[in-house]
Amino acid sequence: PAAELPRHAHLRFLTRESPPRALCFVDPRRFGSWRLGDAWQPERGPCVVSEYQAFRGNVLKNLDDRAFDKPICEVLLNQKYFNGIGNYLRAEILYRLKIPPFEKARTVLEALKDQEQERRKKDPSLTLSKKVKLKQENPDLLELCHTVPMEVIMAEKQLLDPEHSDNYAAFKNWLQCYLVPGMSSLRDRSGRTIWFQGEPGPMAPK
Repeated sequence: PAAELPRHAHLRFLTRESPPRALCFVDPRRFGSWRLGDAWQPERGPCVVSEYQAFRGNVLKNLDDRAFDKPICEVLLNQKYFNGIGNYLRAEILYRLKIPPFEKARTVLEALKDQEQERRKKDPSLTLSKKVKLKQENPDLLELCHTVPMEVIMAEKQLLDPEHSDNYAAFKNWLQCYLVPGMSSLRDRSGRTIWFQGEPGPMAPK
């Protein structure tokens, strides 16, 4: 009901009935924006969540693009290839795989392409269920670009619900790297802070 609007409802659509109902854009951290239209901007690639196979293919077939000459932490924010990945997600993904944030993106992703081809050669007789189990046990970077955002979406009520005063605490508990005490941080070349553990990698800013 419109009389019970949630906090941080910055954009509200009200029905004409009585009493009115409301559809709200709830954005507690004010990172979001709203644009009319029914499609991604043309320069954005396939969505990491809803178009996973197309997203994966788009990255792997374009590894000769100069965009992949940059550090992996910077490339993960390039929405032409990683549509939907933002600052906290890139930190969490790289941390889980122990990939230095300033490793060259092409080096990381070409290795992934090679592993995929090797896996097929070694055991072409693997059943689908065994392949799925192997992938769950050893996810690669592109798979985590899908599953880590999915964790947030699936747990959205607990992690991001502004109606619960402890919502930020739940989100903080979910984070393993981003803003976590004891982690290192550096600014990338676009001025965004990347959080990580261990060595930053060969392309780290001096």
